[in-house]
Amino acid sequence: MGIQLGMAESIFGPSAGVLACSLRGLASHAHAPSDSARGLIEWVSAEGCRGVVLDAIHPEMRPRDLGRSARRDLAASVRRAELEWMGIDVFVPAAHLASAEHSDRALAAVIGAIELAGELRTMGIGDKPVVTLDLPDEPAEGVVRTIADAAERAGVIVACLSEKHQLLKRAIDLDAMHEAGADVVGALTTARTAQVRWGGPRIERRVDLFSVRGSLAIRTSPCAAVLDISRSFEPARTIGTAIQAWSKADPASGLAH
Repeated sequence: MGIQLGMAESIFGPSAGVLACSLRGLASHAHAPSDSARGLIEWVSAEGCRGVVLDAIHPEMRPRDLGRSARRDLAASVRRAELEWMGIDVFVPAAHLASAEHSDRALAAVIGAIELAGELRTMGIGDKPVVTLDLPDEPAEGVVRTIADAAERAGVIVACLSEKHQLLKRAIDLDAMHEAGADVVGALTTARTAQVRWGGPRIERRVDLFSVRGSLAIRTSPCAAVLDISRSFEPARTIGTAIQAWSKADPASGLAH
């Protein structure tokens, strides 16, 4: 049994299969267990998640407001919670990145998140962070190139929910793709896909997690898995059922027997 478990780890890698919970939108959620960054990080850990994605829109995690000491404290909170840090969400309104009037401020927030990710990467809490955002189909001139250049300087991956911007990696929304009848497995076979996002189990939207996890397991390039419960009415309930469903769909479990 021990040899077979070792084989599973070598095949899938130490981070393969980790479902990271995003803190996106939870600070203002009426039913979230906490509104503080530390409280949410501790809650994610207590619920059984092994990874976390920070939220650059959270009042206590806005890059422009975090000095060096605050950034170290943030990393320390993740480390104490024994979580793997998987990246940062920076979901500024996509329309703002298309508007000449708003694009400068929105782009500054995105660049700030990328730079924060680059700095946190040096603090030993996670080595392959993904910064995730949404972009309009036709952003303001120079926006995509500026984001791509910032990601290269910081040594991080930037993934966009839109598939139109070839300079960036792609994040796919499993719920949206399932609803549209899109080929999720096909999207997961491309190296450009760097992240999958899932809103948790829903009776009316049964994402095929076995296919998703199987596709993730055989990839040769990394792809992070993120639980985004920002649209859940009851985050505390959703996180538990999501972790259970994700665990049951683990393709490596068969190698342990």
